[in-house]
Order: sequence, then C-alpha cells, then structure tokens
Amino acid sequence: MQHIFIINPTAGKVDASVALIPQIHAAASRAGVRPTIEVTRRAGQARDLSAKYASSGQEVFLYACGGDGTLNEVLQGAAGYDNAAVGCVPCGSGNDYVRNFGTQAQFLDLDAQLAARPFTVDMIRTPQGCGIDIYAAGIDAQVANGIPKWRRVPLCGGTTAYTLSILEAVCSTFRHRLRITADDRQMEDVYMMLAICNGQQYGGGYCAAPHASMTDGLLDVVLLKPVPRLKLPGLLGAYKKGEHLLEDDAVAEKFKPYMTFFRTSQIDIEVLDGNPLITTLDGECSPQMQMHAEAVRSAAHILLPPELAANANETPVLQAMGE
Repeated sequence: MQHIFIINPTAGKVDASVALIPQIHAAASRAGVRPTIEVTRRAGQARDLSAKYASSGQEVFLYACGGDGTLNEVLQGAAGYDNAAVGCVPCGSGNDYVRNFGTQAQFLDLDAQLAARPFTVDMIRTPQGCGIDIYAAGIDAQVANGIPKWRRVPLCGGTTAYTLSILEAVCSTFRHRLRITADDRQMEDVYMMLAICNGQQYGGGYCAAPHASMTDGLLDVVLLKPVPRLKLPGLLGAYKKGEHLLEDDAVAEKFKPYMTFFRTSQIDIEVLDGNPLITTLDGECSPQMQMHAEAVRSAAHILLPPELAANANETPVLQAMGE
C-alpha cells in the first residue's frame, strides 16, 4: 500500500506544506508506514501526479492536501482506477467537500487519515472534466469567480472573501435566458442561478442540495429565476441552510415563485442570449456557452476517516453507500 500526499502550497492563505510535512512524517511514523510527499509547483500537476501513481497498478491512497480545486485535480487523475482511493486534507479557504461528511477538524487528523477506509461514489462528468460535488452557474458561480480578488485584500480571509463576493454578486444584474434539457423535461426561461449537484455543500458552506446522494446515480438540479434585490439576501440566507427544500423534496413556500427542483441522470444547458455563463466545477471557474453534466456511477473511490466511515450509511449524502 502506498500513501501519497499531494500538497498544493498556494491553497489557502499560507503555505500548508510548512506545517503539514512534519505532521505527515510524525503520523506516518506512529502508523508504521512510509509516506511519499509531493509538493505541486503548477496548475494541473496534482492531476498528473495522481494519474501517475494510480496507473502504476499498485494499491494507493492519494491524499489531496489543499482546497477543493486540489481535490478535484487528484480525483480527476485517479478516476476509473480501482486500485486508487482519494482522501482530502482540507487546507484551502472553502473546503466544501469535507462538509458533506463531517468537520474540517476530522479530516485534518492525520492519524485518522492514515487509517481511513475507501468507499465508492458517483462523479459528475462535464466538458470541463469530472467533479464530485457541484457544477454550478449564475450568481453562485459569480461568487466563486470573485473570491480570489477579495482574498488578495489584506485581512480578508476565506469567510470574509465569500461574504464580500456574495454582496458584489447580489448587486449585479446577472441574468441569462437558458434552454434546459434533462431526462424527461425541457424548459426555457431566464435564470440567475443553477446548481447541478452530486454532493450537498458548496460556496463556503451553502447547502444547495440538502438531500443529494453521491451513490444514487442522479444529479439534484436547483434552478433559480430572477429574485427582487430586496428579497435576495433573505432567500440566500435560507438557501445557505438548505431550507429551500422540504423533507419530501418539495420547494419551500417562499421559494416557490422563483425555484425549480428536480433530479436527472443527465442535463444539457444552452445559453440563448449570447452572453457566456460563468461556471464553476468544484470551485474551478470558466466561461461557457453550453453546459452538459451526467452522473457517472461508481466512478471514484474516496477515503473517510474511521469515525466517519463507521457512520457512513447514516450520512445523508452516503445513505445508499456500500463499500
């Protein structure tokens, strides 16, 4: 068994490798294993390293040490390899992936990481690559796209950067006319936000899909039509808590004039007004005129620390999960 730690030194506000490397060696010594540590120096290197180790054929645990973007790269490199499983050591600003399962502290416990158990989950396949959490566009993607600018402001950390980016997006006039085609429906309207969800959490703790499962072969789709500016902050606050959907997946009363929710195995979205969408796939942003997403069953193996693995079947996002 190989234990590979891939560290992105530019994730978060400080270089995580400084503190993390000695902690990894200490935990590995206690576990009686010999880790391999790779520190990335360029965009895409985490994906390349992950693919290299996964393609070796040896059983390998790959630990993405960084933010959600680093995790996305490592997952893309390991996708499709049954011998490779991916863990997350959250050192970024948002760290939304780990919120699907537990707390950041539980994933920062390196002793627990070295004792982690693998589980099989679905992924989202898109033209921009594969993702595990949420593929989004609209005001929420605009928020993600604006965060790096705010992080460069002194004393503006992860949560503050998210808040300022949200306020900036709320004050914009972001609207798009879209044609949406899914398994059993087609619609055309003006929207300000859409989220295509395999996981539940994104955007610094926003619970876009409170009942999403990573093991059901379906994507939870949330569409939001334009909302009056005075109402938008209150609705965003409820959206962050996952209060827009009731237990039976019905849309909550105050969201009904604006929100549509459904599940599908695949979805296509076409921009009809000529203005590119800002999209985000697990935190990685790009402009697109079209979006396509499909659920890929059992495409990845993830690692959960023992405490979380023991309760995996009780975790909403993994309720149907098998090892």
